[in-house]
Amino acid sequence: MLSAIRSLSVPHRARKPLKILGFCALGYAVLWSASALGMLGLSAWARHDGRSGGETVAGIKHFQQVDGGLWRGSAPRPAGYRELAERGVTTVVDLRAEDLSTHQLTAPEEAGLRSVRIPIRDGQTPTESQTAAFIRAMRTADGPVFVHCGAGVGRTGSMTAAYLVETGQATSRQAALRMLAVGPPSVEQVYYALNLTQGTSAQPPAPVEWVSRVLDAPRRIKASL
Repeated sequence: MLSAIRSLSVPHRARKPLKILGFCALGYAVLWSASALGMLGLSAWARHDGRSGGETVAGIKHFQQVDGGLWRGSAPRPAGYRELAERGVTTVVDLRAEDLSTHQLTAPEEAGLRSVRIPIRDGQTPTESQTAAFIRAMRTADGPVFVHCGAGVGRTGSMTAAYLVETGQATSRQAALRMLAVGPPSVEQVYYALNLTQGTSAQPPAPVEWVSRVLDAPRRIKASL
């Protein structure tokens, strides 16, 4: 019996890699927890400082007015598109890069709304060409515009931050705080907002993107399930 148990034990040479793997997993868990708690704390502080996190209306979460011609929020349900039409919105800008069903793609038109797609991957930030496309959509719209991603937090916050800075309605710091007030974005999205200037919306450097995507991986995996 004893010899059988010994034969099932982990060989000595295999223990070291397992130990290293365990330390790596523990280190990642600690780093991820610190990052998540830090973002949640910044988000709570931004709301406590008097900025709105938005409201929930029919079919839309984080619904919030950005300025006189722009609203933002989460991806609307059918009732949400009808609510937007009733409020006078004429154009919907969809920032989702996910695989969408035919029903999801046609829902805005079914409610009488013009649809514009500017796909950005979850957790990431708009390129300068995507920001320019959004500004064009705003200028050519014949009424108020509603912009959304999935949850209406990170990608939506990044795009509206770029819009506010580009139009001179906010500094980069003010735009970043408005983004944080709605909910915790990714590290690269916060970096992006804090470094915005009029005429420039450069992508974060590769090290920032790498760290951000490693830390954001659990959330993105959960969102894709």
